[in-house]
Amino acid sequence: MFLRVRYLFILLIVSFHFGFAQVQEIKPGKKHATAFAIIIDLKTYNNCKDAVINYKNSVEDDGLSAYILVSDWKNPDEVKKEIIRLFNQKPPLEGVVFIGEIPIPMIRNAQHMTSAFKLDEEKYPWFRSSVPSDRFYDDFDLKFQYLKQDSIHKLSHYYALLSDSPQRIERDIYSARIKPSGADINKYEIINSYLNRVAKIKKEKNYVDNALVFLGHGYISNSLTAWSDEKLSLQEQFPELFVPGGRIKNLFHEMDREMKEILKRELQQEGLDIALFHAHGDTDMQLLLSYPIAQNVDENLEAVKLYLRSKIRSAERRKQPVDKAKEYFMKEFTIPEYFFDGTFSDSSIAADSLLGYKLDMYLDDIRNIKPQPKFILFDECFNGSFHLDEYIAGEYVFGKGNVVAGEGNSVNCLQDKWADEFLGWLNKGVRVGLRHREINLLESHLIGDPTFRFSSDSKYDLNKMLVLGRKTISDWRKLLKNEDDILRGTAVRILFYNLKSKFENELVDIYQRDKSFNVRLHALKSLAEINGEGFRNVLLKSINDPSEYIRRKSAEWMGEVGDVKYLPVLTKHVFTDESDRVVFNGKSAFGFISINGSLNEVKKYFAELPSSDYKNQLEKLYIPSLERNKTWVFDEIIPNIKNDTLQLKKRISEAKTFRNYKFRDAIPELVGIMLDNNQPDSLRNSIVEALGWFSFSIEKKTILGAIEKVIVDKFSSGYLKNEAVKTKYRLIQGANEVMLP
Repeated sequence: MFLRVRYLFILLIVSFHFGFAQVQEIKPGKKHATAFAIIIDLKTYNNCKDAVINYKNSVEDDGLSAYILVSDWKNPDEVKKEIIRLFNQKPPLEGVVFIGEIPIPMIRNAQHMTSAFKLDEEKYPWFRSSVPSDRFYDDFDLKFQYLKQDSIHKLSHYYALLSDSPQRIERDIYSARIKPSGADINKYEIINSYLNRVAKIKKEKNYVDNALVFLGHGYISNSLTAWSDEKLSLQEQFPELFVPGGRIKNLFHEMDREMKEILKRELQQEGLDIALFHAHGDTDMQLLLSYPIAQNVDENLEAVKLYLRSKIRSAERRKQPVDKAKEYFMKEFTIPEYFFDGTFSDSSIAADSLLGYKLDMYLDDIRNIKPQPKFILFDECFNGSFHLDEYIAGEYVFGKGNVVAGEGNSVNCLQDKWADEFLGWLNKGVRVGLRHREINLLESHLIGDPTFRFSSDSKYDLNKMLVLGRKTISDWRKLLKNEDDILRGTAVRILFYNLKSKFENELVDIYQRDKSFNVRLHALKSLAEINGEGFRNVLLKSINDPSEYIRRKSAEWMGEVGDVKYLPVLTKHVFTDESDRVVFNGKSAFGFISINGSLNEVKKYFAELPSSDYKNQLEKLYIPSLERNKTWVFDEIIPNIKNDTLQLKKRISEAKTFRNYKFRDAIPELVGIMLDNNQPDSLRNSIVEALGWFSFSIEKKTILGAIEKVIVDKFSSGYLKNEAVKTKYRLIQGANEVMLP
């Protein structure tokens, strides 16, 4: 009865206004300090009205004034206009959720805002080479040019990031999508069920006292050191999980051959609050396991035969001669022909297919279980591809279980990111949307209800402080002295947001003295944002941090900066650090800093070692590898870029190498080619873009000086100048995500 009366009251305060399209606005029924907007298409609203109102009421009961905006939305600009209008009203808007068929911005010319996506926009179809991203909606400062609507996927609209736009994401609000997954489904029935379920769950007490963490095959190079290190981070952020009454299960993909079934069972455990997936992924699967490790001779033989059968079947699918493929493998591995027996038999194909099916989680697997975590982190590629009809995160969130929200990626993502950043906020009752607002990546999205929060007994209302008290420096200074690691780390970051470089000396001091891994990492990230002497000097200490992740990122940052003073300490860690990931990042950093300098430093290190077979093995491994850097850069890549007899696309491809491989020694050559007006514009443009990735380099001033010459040169085309302006802003503003330079 109360719901019906309240619903009638809401209808009385419906207002209409006009912009790009007619929008029906249902105003808040309760007045709170901040507001939230439910943005829904007309058809979905007409089919889900009662559930939407129920959800709206639950949001307001939890402390947010809630609007509903209904329209037959034609394009993203219509939606964004309404969001900004509400943001400029009182109470201020802190977040939005898009329900149903809301236009999807497909972003181009902004790959530096992703963690890993670098698909050639000229070579591949637009739908594949663009990034589906709601940063269009929740970062108001970014500037875009509308390009077109997709002719097949009508919800998708293409935009290009403008050169004079900010080149970093700094979101103003949080956002999320409620869009069911499935090809032949009753989407309105699913939305109704989900919204009513969420409204009920939001009334319950849900503390974070039960969590599941899974590390999949191939993730972070299967490093046990890195895997075990995450547990220390989580213990600081969720101490209740590690005392009687709490429970956290850390699963590694090699623990059991039936790990997929174990995961399905664990995900359905009643009372499970959070699940974290660190694995490879795709739009329609989670890549969990590798083929079982052989335990005896027979299993080794079967593993070889399985590998060979898969290769021959692959050759047939590609219409390659099967006989020639067999001959190649027989010669390559010195094996008899009977190893290929049964390759195309029905029984063998079925058995191999079944074995492969047991390795990964598919859409149908999720549809047949009832996942219980209220929040799931999909630290996996493509699992949040909401622009498609079917996607992994959508199956979990809108399926049969009790999942309220999931965080996933619309395209591929990098493994090396700080996936657990600010995760402890959930333990303090912070809304999942407010936490996600801090994740400034183009591809990262929340699927589900962003206003959901876990229960907390904290005396600090971080939700209010993070929205309304963000600039109240005195309050954050008090928290800087708090015993709670989560509050201290939060204070570090918020004070940095307010004080910037004025906070640099304090950040160095905080890094050097704080006992918390997470607080030290917050200080390091803030120093990386400032990118001054404090940051460059503290790396000499952070490379020795007890935390594997901090050492790993420090080695990477050293390579990005490119200062030769890092070579001695980096050399030591490459040969003594227990983490494969630290060693890998250190080896990569060698060449980026100085090709000849790193070679000389390693030779010096070997000269001081006593003679041994192990020393000889290391020399044979490392010396040729470092020498190869010189050959690759100066005898292959640079000459190919200069070679006007090569196809232009080949020369451009070579130039793009420096987006990932930031060799300091190559900068003078690249600058020279870029400033040469006789070179093709498209080649010069690719070099300009590649140099935008050198944001940490101690040669940044040199690069900026050269970029400025391109901008003011009267012979530079508008096309080239636009890219030069973008690179200039990228270098001045810094990397979009400093943890992923």
